[in-house]
Amino acid sequence: MLGDKLVTLRKKNGHSQQELADKLQVTRQTISNWELGQGAPSLDKAMELAKIYHVSLDDLVENRVEIVVKEKKQGSSRLLKCLEGKKVKISGSDLELLLESGLDWGYNAAVRVLEVTDEWMRIEYTRTKENHLVKKETVIKLIDINMINGIEIVEEE
Repeated sequence: MLGDKLVTLRKKNGHSQQELADKLQVTRQTISNWELGQGAPSLDKAMELAKIYHVSLDDLVENRVEIVVKEKKQGSSRLLKCLEGKKVKISGSDLELLLESGLDWGYNAAVRVLEVTDEWMRIEYTRTKENHLVKKETVIKLIDINMINGIEIVEEE
């Protein structure tokens, strides 16, 4: 999971493995190993990565947090800051697929906005997993601001 996040974040920020290795003063092979899950960055390198990618260290390493990105477009997240703590419906390219089919896309298809930064919207929602038993779980995702086309406030806090 961490390796996938590292690849996603590196590509979102337009870095090659070598460029990132140079910034962190490690080898390109070290970056490759981290991304392939054949090792993990030390705490100091993980903190540097979080700073480079503008995410918290918790969001970088927490397995419950998934990262969803799209190529960059112009826009301002400062307007979205007022949505923190509110329940909203988000529309955007491929969001319905990325937020899982377990989320009911009717009126209750709302997610809670936990935090908005210049790069990310951190959201939380409950999805239903159907294995042998129906099970609900809370999901936290970092959504690339560039994926969001529209937002409707469903519930004020």
